[in-house]
Amino acid sequence: KKNNRQLRIIAILRNQTDLTIKDFVKVIDDCSEKTIQRELIDLVGKGIIKREGERRWSRYSLLR
Repeated sequence: KKNNRQLRIIAILRNQTDLTIKDFVKVIDDCSEKTIQRELIDLVGKGIIKREGERRWSRYSLLR
């Protein structure tokens, strides 16, 4: 079950692609960078979004 943060992440990715964790932190300001990172990892694991790159250079996009 997707929570509110994950729904916000998906909504952001519908408008833009190839976003970094720092890009999400600028928009989602009610939680920590680490929390956003956990949500992104969970969404990747569910097959909803994809990650390209490693560590700090990771970029996230919706799977099409």
